[in-house]
Amino acid sequence: MKGVIQEMFYFIVIVLVIFMLFVFFTYVRGTKGIEVKKSVEGRVLNEEIAGLALTLFNNKVPHAEKVHLELVIDSILEGKFRERELYKVYYGAGIGKLNVTDVIPPVLDLYAKDRLEVKIETPDGKYSYGKIQSGKVLYTYEIMIPVPEERVGMMIVKMG
Repeated sequence: MKGVIQEMFYFIVIVLVIFMLFVFFTYVRGTKGIEVKKSVEGRVLNEEIAGLALTLFNNKVPHAEKVHLELVIDSILEGKFRERELYKVYYGAGIGKLNVTDVIPPVLDLYAKDRLEVKIETPDGKYSYGKIQSGKVLYTYEIMIPVPEERVGMMIVKMG
C-alpha cells in the first residue's frame, strides 16, 4: 500500500511540474509576442511619419515647382509681412496666388486621413492641419526644418 501511495504522489508531482512548465512557457511566449507587436507597430508608425516628412521635404507642387514645405514656409513669411491672407502665397504673374489649404491637406490625407495632426512652426508663425485629442495620440514625431535667414523651425507630426 505504501508503494501505491508513493507512486501516486510522484505522479501528481510530475503532472504539477509539467503543468507549471506549460504555464511558464506560454506566459513567456505571450509576453514576447506583445513586445514584438509593439516594436513592429512603433516601426510602422515611425516609417509612415518619416515618409510623410520626406514627402513634404522633397515632393514638388506641380504648377509651382516648389516643395510642399517651402510653400508652407513662404505662406507664413508672406502672411506675416502682409498681415492678411495668411494661407496664400504669391509667386508672380505666371503662377499667381497659391492657397496652402488647397495644396497641403490632400497630400497629408494620403497618409492617415483624420488621424493626423501636423504643425509647422517658424519664428514668424505657424501652420496647422488636423486636430487630435491629447489622450488619443499614439506617436509624435518632431523634426527641425530650415527657415530663410538662417533660422530654424519645427515640424511636429502627431498620429492617433
